[in-house]
Amino acid sequence: MKQIISLFLLFFCTAIYAQQQDSVTIRGRVTDYNGQPIDSVSIWWQAPSFNDIAQAVTDKAGYYSTRIPKGKYQSVGAINMATYPHTAKPGLQESDLRLEFWAWDFIADRDTTLDIRYHRMEVYGLRLFQIPGGMPTYQIYVRPMSLTRFLQWQKEREKEAIHGENLSNIEQSAISKQAQASLLAPPIDKLKATIWIDGKEVPILMKQEVKEYFNANEYGNAYLLTVDRPKNPQQDLPYHIFKVELEDMENGDRGEGLYYMEKENYVQ
Repeated sequence: MKQIISLFLLFFCTAIYAQQQDSVTIRGRVTDYNGQPIDSVSIWWQAPSFNDIAQAVTDKAGYYSTRIPKGKYQSVGAINMATYPHTAKPGLQESDLRLEFWAWDFIADRDTTLDIRYHRMEVYGLRLFQIPGGMPTYQIYVRPMSLTRFLQWQKEREKEAIHGENLSNIEQSAISKQAQASLLAPPIDKLKATIWIDGKEVPILMKQEVKEYFNANEYGNAYLLTVDRPKNPQQDLPYHIFKVELEDMENGDRGEGLYYMEKENYVQ
């Protein structure tokens, strides 16, 4: 009997150890832009189909901690359902509504602190790339979404914006000449952008407003930002972490997003 118990304990401990080796701890705090904690925020890690793989919830002081499987995730989202426009508790003032936080291509390869700030600007669809043979810069594509502008647009159009949905099986048609504009991002002269790479602010060399077509009959305004590289890049991680902070200078809506970009590996 003692041998059976010993074998069971050995198997149990081995399983726990293996699980710990294949997972990492993600912890942090969620606050607003005044440093005030936000409780009851759900944080989730998602696959490309936007299916949740892991989840955590903040406590009254805004802290959370969870273990997730090692790997790469399409996105990390954070939201307090009580203040989200489509699920807000009855009687909440429009000024108290909030949107979501997003981090993209999240790499879970080690224990990590992920502090989150969010307000009324969604930094959505964040993509980052370099142009082969081009200048030594980074190109950042982002679709900002101002909550103030969204609420105004919703009253006029009485529908919801497309985001956070699995659209991989939807076929796109040719662009219609009568396509309508759903401008949820501020115009170029009202958008303030600040970019950090591995914690170091970098200059924005060019800011271009572009059309993103949701379907053949509707488009929104997105941005292509060209930024310089940091002078002394961080060397201790196998990836760069980009932070994009946006502000609508007309209504004060703010938000930030993260993007994880693996460093280039070339044959020497």
